[in-house]
Amino acid sequence: MRNTSIPPAITSDQASAQAPDTPSSPAAGTPPTSSKAISAVEQALRMARTLHRASKDATLLVAMPAVRRAHGAGVFAELTLSALYRQRHLLQRKHFLRTLAVEAGFANWEAYQPVLRSLPPQAQAHYTTGLEFGYPNAWFSTHAQAMAFAAEHGGKVVRYGHQAMVVRPEPNAVDAEVQHGA
Repeated sequence: MRNTSIPPAITSDQASAQAPDTPSSPAAGTPPTSSKAISAVEQALRMARTLHRASKDATLLVAMPAVRRAHGAGVFAELTLSALYRQRHLLQRKHFLRTLAVEAGFANWEAYQPVLRSLPPQAQAHYTTGLEFGYPNAWFSTHAQAMAFAAEHGGKVVRYGHQAMVVRPEPNAVDAEVQHGA
């Protein structure tokens, strides 16, 4: 199979001599393979982009959660939720950055960004889509309710906007052996 990242006229020795520190770009839709973790700011920017794209989707099921989050954060507060949905072409990336900031307890993106820069990448685990977690998970209206449930029953708390869910812990090998009678 031919390597498409290097032109056929350049050998691998020539390619490494020309660009020793240039990583090859990953295929579309695949995560980068570098060992460097994505910063908290980059994670927030990606989440804002995801929400912005979702808000533009023609499907109500896809667009409405993003529009609802922006409306809940006070973006275009003068409009009702249904009016904002009908006029979602007004929503820009900056509105979703503000939404993420408000959801994190800050007044705006400008106040939130310096805090994000000081956070380690794993601190932004709540910027997940929720799709990587299986069903069923326990959903709660507030993060405090989810924390109380997780303290009693176990599991990992994941923020999702103003709400939170508790992901059931994966059974370890000992539990799996006990369940299967080994």
